[in-house]
Amino acid sequence: AICHSVTHGAPADHARGFGIQGNDGSRTFESVAEANAARGGLRRLEAKRAGIARELETYLSSLINSVGEYFKSRAQTAAVMQQAGLRPTRHVAPNISSISFYRSKTTECAQRLQALSWEIAVRRGNCFSQALGIAVTSYLTSISDGGPGWRGYANTWLRHGYLITFEGLLSAVGKELGMIEDASVAVEMLRMVHVVLVPDDGVSGTVNKNESSCRRIPVPHSPYVRWVHLAHLSKKGSESKSMYRLEIGLNQSYYQSRVPEPLKGGAAVRFFPVLYQMGVDIRQWGVNAGRNVTSQIKERNKVGGVPSAELGDNSDAATEASSDFNGCGLIDDGDDDDEGGVADNEILMALNVEGFRKMNAYAHSVFPTTAGVTAATSPIAAFYPSEHAQLQPLPPHPILSSLSEAIKTSAGKMEHGVLDKSATACQRMGGGSTVFCKSGKDRTAMQVTFKQAQFLQRLMDKKPSTTLEDSQISYDDVFEHATLMRIHGTRVPICEKNAGEAKYAFNPLQAKFMPEMLKPPPITLAGFLKKPET
Repeated sequence: AICHSVTHGAPADHARGFGIQGNDGSRTFESVAEANAARGGLRRLEAKRAGIARELETYLSSLINSVGEYFKSRAQTAAVMQQAGLRPTRHVAPNISSISFYRSKTTECAQRLQALSWEIAVRRGNCFSQALGIAVTSYLTSISDGGPGWRGYANTWLRHGYLITFEGLLSAVGKELGMIEDASVAVEMLRMVHVVLVPDDGVSGTVNKNESSCRRIPVPHSPYVRWVHLAHLSKKGSESKSMYRLEIGLNQSYYQSRVPEPLKGGAAVRFFPVLYQMGVDIRQWGVNAGRNVTSQIKERNKVGGVPSAELGDNSDAATEASSDFNGCGLIDDGDDDDEGGVADNEILMALNVEGFRKMNAYAHSVFPTTAGVTAATSPIAAFYPSEHAQLQPLPPHPILSSLSEAIKTSAGKMEHGVLDKSATACQRMGGGSTVFCKSGKDRTAMQVTFKQAQFLQRLMDKKPSTTLEDSQISYDDVFEHATLMRIHGTRVPICEKNAGEAKYAFNPLQAKFMPEMLKPPPITLAGFLKKPET
């Protein structure tokens, strides 16, 4: 595949949900107020866990100090008690109020920390498994005939990792905010995985390998992939650097004839995942509008000499304005409406800046701008965020200059160019891309058909002296081809299979608020009333 995009739903823990209770309905937090503060996806839950851990450390230190003070004061009276013939006690009396208070608080914090840690561990496993399957699909597609693996990028992957860009179309409000938080952590976890392609030796199930049990999971319906095996490589106590080795057993003839030579012989390729996120529906429009109103109120009061602390209810008006769109049922990919929820005005910008920093480091490694440095000798890009923070900031790579400008201007508005330019840059660097919304059928269909139409137009207009990505295209023709694909392509049957109706889950009001390049044809709209679930 010369150009490909994997489409999928959000890699999030949809089954556990994003509320205050688990599947069994049991509460795991101290109070409803605290549970509400912790509700959401992994990104928010892990921040909450870090806060509880700091709280536990504070209470534990206070408990130790209180016990120390108690024994110090008791030592002063020990001699008097011995002279009186009394035997000093060796335990802490239960009626010492300070010790009793800190012991109770320490126990409560420890229980809350353990409960939340277990919730996060289960959630990470559920989200990571989805992201891993998506990334492997993209990687295997990239080594197919005509893919970047056969265009000289296999050696780049071996040294610098396989670049994969996740293009998210979720809104930063309600349930979808929780999905963004889950997906961001799941995508980050892919950095722990090395992929190795091996020829199938005809042995399935459990085999002995280096005196350890190796469980191969068969893939029964694939003509080329026979089995997969995921092994944990890290030593105990090195959680932050946990690594996994994913072996993929391929059909012998396919392996010999279709796998690029650099990827044979046990060569391990590490994933280099990057996430970009941009809401494109009416709920995100409402969030952006509320953010802009808030900024205007603060600016007006600042000019008028009114301190920000005195804004009072005025600053909440913007939140109320944006929340009017949260639960209106205007778009939810055919599922139940969101119950509202607090919007996060900053997470999209934070994720896109973080994604750009990673991709920029990768670009400087793969296409170094320093004279005399090649991709084979350039430093390897940092794989972990903590490593990025320790490095000096790099200037935007020439390949990413337009993406940098798009991100800078994206605050408070739907800047679809962030997704468009990141996908083009990823293709230019020999990577793979995926597109997702909530369920992967409606907003995803608009984005992937737009990308397909772009590729088709570039392929048709390509001149011998230019690369595919540099081909000048007419966006009128792109929109025309995208419309044909949206009406007559494979995306409408996917909607029919999913929801029982050959229509996209949009109505005319929604379409008005979507970016121009993602607006669906009127004939494909489902209308204002949703059909019952099927």
